[in-house]
Amino acid sequence: MLRDFLDEKAKSVGRSVVDHLRFRLRAIFQLALAEGRPGEILALRVRDVDLVEECVYVRQRVYRGRLGDPKSDRSKRQLALTKGTMMILQMWMEQACSRNPDAWVFSSENGKPLRRDNVWTRNIRPKLEPIGLGWATFQVMRRSHATWSKKVAVDAHTRSAQMGNTVDVNENEYAVATFDKKLAAVRLMETAILQ
Repeated sequence: MLRDFLDEKAKSVGRSVVDHLRFRLRAIFQLALAEGRPGEILALRVRDVDLVEECVYVRQRVYRGRLGDPKSDRSKRQLALTKGTMMILQMWMEQACSRNPDAWVFSSENGKPLRRDNVWTRNIRPKLEPIGLGWATFQVMRRSHATWSKKVAVDAHTRSAQMGNTVDVNENEYAVATFDKKLAAVRLMETAILQ
């Protein structure tokens, strides 16, 4: 069974998770759930965040502790932000970020980008376990974003552009058919066969 945030109860759980995270982690969680890959989020510099344009620019990523180019050419992109993410990100940056354009938005104590696995296993997962979501991962959040976007009728091209992948990958790897879509499909098939 694929575990993701697909029903109404899960949406409220997602809001509850955000409420239980410390502020820096709330910004990371919100970005991961609604906008991007963890390696891209953790590689953001102050200059990459444009709150006037309501976006961040993905120019690099951190992968296995190494800074490099994004996963593909499509991954280099202007990433639209939700209003909630903008608010959290703005508050985080005003409180904790250097004004230096080259500074990391989410830096470790030693001034380097945070590592994805450390953020998840040390900080986010321990907050999810008490509310029954210890099984979740950054990948689940990404898949949930694709599925919810599809469910609210965001076209495949826009979904894939936002997520930095191809339409094929978005449709076949990330967006999951919701139960209500599957139920409607079998009802339609039943009607067609029995008439």
